Amino acid sequence: MKEWFNTLAPRERLMVSLAAVVVVLALLYAAAWSPLSSSVTRLQQSVEDRQSLKQWMQRSAAEVTQLRHGATAGADHRSLLAVVDQTSKQSQLAPAVKRIEPDGQELVRVSLEQASFDEMVNWLGGLQHNFGVSVADVSIDRQSDSGRVNVRLTLKRSAR
Repeated sequence: MKEWFNTLAPRERLMVSLAAVVVVLALLYAAAWSPLSSSVTRLQQSVEDRQSLKQWMQRSAAEVTQLRHGATAGADHRSLLAVVDQTSKQSQLAPAVKRIEPDGQELVRVSLEQASFDEMVNWLGGLQHNFGVSVADVSIDRQSDSGRVNVRLTLKRSAR
């Protein structure tokens, strides 16, 4: 190869040398620079996507926190006894409520007689969803009338 190169005219050697440099530079670009450049571009896009996702998650977390506090904001100043008493009177269970009594600061006992099972479940679901009240203890006795029960409940407000 060296002999062939030396047999060329000085001008041809210059052109072959320049062509070799161009080919080497093109190979370096194709083998190294282009893949690195496209990788950097992909990584930058990935970072932007993840930052957008992070911002969305932070906004969503703030909204969830706000909604959680908003759902219980109206009930936070009232005692558990007051919440249970008021919601039972507003529900269709009002005639079945025989007794509501506090059991210390954290618990309320409720006695229902001849209550509609479906209405009782709906009432308890509303207490849980709207006020964070859960059932600590329950005793349910089926009655002869279809769908009617006698219930003794102990309710507590869940920590939020």
